[in-house]
Amino acid sequence: MPDPGAARSFWLQEALAADPGEPCPPLASNIGVDVAILGGGFAGLWTAIELSAREPALRIALIESDICGGGASGRNGGFFASSWWDLPGLCGLFGEEPGIRYATALADEIYEARDWCEANDVDAWFHIDGVIGVRAEGWQDGIGREGPREFCAGRGLADRMRALSASEARAYADSPRFTGGSFIPDSATVQPARLARGLRRVALERGVNIFERTRAIGFDRGRPCRVSTEHGAVRAEQVVITTGSWAAEWREFSRSFGGIVDYVVATEPIPDLLKEIGWNTHVGIGDGRDLLYYLRKTDDDRIVIGGGNCGVVYGGRASARAVTHDRSIAEAPARGLGWMFPQLEGVRFTHAWGGPIDQTASFTPFFRTLEPGNIHAGLGFSGHGLAQTKIGGKILASKVLGVRDEWIDMPVNAPEVAKAPGEPLRWPLVKTAIWALRTGDLREENGRRRGWIRRAIGSAPIAYRDRLARRGPKA
Repeated sequence: MPDPGAARSFWLQEALAADPGEPCPPLASNIGVDVAILGGGFAGLWTAIELSAREPALRIALIESDICGGGASGRNGGFFASSWWDLPGLCGLFGEEPGIRYATALADEIYEARDWCEANDVDAWFHIDGVIGVRAEGWQDGIGREGPREFCAGRGLADRMRALSASEARAYADSPRFTGGSFIPDSATVQPARLARGLRRVALERGVNIFERTRAIGFDRGRPCRVSTEHGAVRAEQVVITTGSWAAEWREFSRSFGGIVDYVVATEPIPDLLKEIGWNTHVGIGDGRDLLYYLRKTDDDRIVIGGGNCGVVYGGRASARAVTHDRSIAEAPARGLGWMFPQLEGVRFTHAWGGPIDQTASFTPFFRTLEPGNIHAGLGFSGHGLAQTKIGGKILASKVLGVRDEWIDMPVNAPEVAKAPGEPLRWPLVKTAIWALRTGDLREENGRRRGWIRRAIGSAPIAYRDRLARRGPKA
């Protein structure tokens, strides 16, 4: 396996080789626009697409410190997933009707995104074959657990999560570890960097001005607002902040989320081995350990897998070299593939990469408008950004345009459900919880008990989120 961080993600390398796109030079002067969008990932790009569709005459500038898709949007696992497995939590946080409405909207966005790709000639390797949440050995629970299935069934949504026996799970991909699970049809796998670069192309075609390799170093609140960069400034009537984990560098968001570092690896092409294990569709797979493995096929017959371990960002240092170069974390999913599919022992890994995720205490995004009312932030997509950012773009566009519609009424359109602890407390707390989750999973995997210390420490983040859900929606 190559060292993580030595090159861009497999996704970005493949997408840029297929189509490097029109150059977007850095901002080198002062300009004036109607809307400035900070961040060229999915949230920023979908916002630009939505605004340009609703108001074609708007002058829009998008500012990205790297290239569009260079952050989390171009290095994730590529799951365009619904959240039916989390419906009990969503209903607890937001209320039953709003929670179901939001989960339904997330599921609908998957099909809308596929149609958008087809209409705009974006080949994002889009496959709506569903996802299976599996119990890989009896000690696991996770997204395939029975509780969410029963919760969905009790609300007339039984078709959104279907139980799988061991043989049914193994019919999708023949792992000797699978003992059962759930099938969630409202899920797709995509090539995320191709999607991000396709959004970039369409935004440019619609007249959006994109400035890449341009770091926003601050903004002055006012009407209009002035966004400062290293070699120029943007004077904008409205500003949208969609910078993900990097927003923690700014005081306004320093306690909005914790920075979790996730790593992903990709195998060499293995078409014959995929046939051997019977993985004949593009169904995605997530197992039920506490730090789950998530894996999927690619259109060129690789397996991409992430999870099993993660790192922690101290404060807002999302750009630190250590965030993207931790080989010990990247080795966890590589080993996990051999554990889940012993038939693949000896497969070579050709790519490894990682980076930060803006993880909120509630595991849901938030949307906040800063004084004097023309600066709008959409952050905290918490590792589930492909579907959530598409809705987020609609919410942010409606906020910019000052309209009251179904997107403004989405329950996530609110400030953070809860704040994260400040530093220097947050880093050791999260680091300790990850240690407990990781080592507890390994002990269970090796036939040993997790132990009450690891169970108590590792369950703390979920227990806190469950407490927020039991508390119910804020007034």
